[in-house]
Amino acid sequence: METRHKHWSTFDILKGIAIWMIILVHSRQKFDGISSWLEIFAVGQMGCQLFFVISGMTSMMSLERLADGEHTCRKFYKKRLMAVIPGWYISIFLIYVLNTISLALFGTNIGFAVNREPLSVLCNLLLLQGLLPFCNNNVAGGGWFLGTLAVFYLAAPFCYRFMAKRRQNIVKYIPWFAETAAIVCITGLYVLTREKYGYAVLNNNGFVYFSFVNQMGCFLLGASLYFEKEPESITADKILSVLDALLLLIVFFSEWKLAFVTAPFIMGLLGCHLLKCLRFMEKRNEDSFGKSRIMKILKANGRSSYYIYLMHGLFVWSMPIAVQNLLHMRGWQVNGTLLYLCLIVPIFVLSYYAAILLGKMSAVMRKLFVRI
Repeated sequence: METRHKHWSTFDILKGIAIWMIILVHSRQKFDGISSWLEIFAVGQMGCQLFFVISGMTSMMSLERLADGEHTCRKFYKKRLMAVIPGWYISIFLIYVLNTISLALFGTNIGFAVNREPLSVLCNLLLLQGLLPFCNNNVAGGGWFLGTLAVFYLAAPFCYRFMAKRRQNIVKYIPWFAETAAIVCITGLYVLTREKYGYAVLNNNGFVYFSFVNQMGCFLLGASLYFEKEPESITADKILSVLDALLLLIVFFSEWKLAFVTAPFIMGLLGCHLLKCLRFMEKRNEDSFGKSRIMKILKANGRSSYYIYLMHGLFVWSMPIAVQNLLHMRGWQVNGTLLYLCLIVPIFVLSYYAAILLGKMSAVMRKLFVRI
């Protein structure tokens, strides 16, 4: 895809959509007696796959900018680490402190991650959790995503060199080859271990689901999209976006054993088609694109999406638990769905402003790292 070295509003809008999806899926998990119709928000977990697609493309863009200079890999890794590490370290520290306070006051945690083992915390600080089941998603909420993303960032320079040397008609099939290989490997693992573990290998939100093997198709879709030519029309992409969305819903809510092996890739395809559509519209309407109120809100959330991701757990999990416990202590019975509808907007707002604060704190830590 033809690129210009400027910031694209398309990326911010898609990241805004992705983080909204993630908040919606997590926000419904801690409410008692919530309506079953809110189960549709469960598909919001696919927002992480949308982030992987965007990361794949932006990684290729970044590597192209660095390609003409020296020490391309080192510069790329340094840039990515400086973007990820400060906020991640602060969030781990904050969750650890809040968990300690919660255990001291209430004898239990109120929605925070529970793994406080020093080795697990250390592995998360080193971004190794994507390779280690015992600490993959239990030290800080959403840690699996950063562990998997770290693997993708590590492989990104090699991915760029490989794709840059191949013809476009070959590059576009690389994600499909990778996804096929992933399905074969995971299915093979299931066959070999089903007598001992049953369907656990194929479960949603298990280590295999979180693994880079299961998610790499999404990152590669974004990476390969970078090398595509700019489309002259997006009619096909609009149609495919609708079909992708329908297929995703069917697979996601089905009882198919391989649902959560294939759903991430389907979401990746949807993300690619949406990205192409939005980018096409942005290039042809640069002055008016993204000027509506909802688009401005999405862009603002997209620009802070990483920090929202790190902070939203304090509100989507802990806030509902705390409010419901307070209501029960006073003897008040409130409908779970009504309470959810009352709290969902404050959850979004508080997550956003907490993210702004975390972003400022991260900027200070980043300066300290640079001096060191």
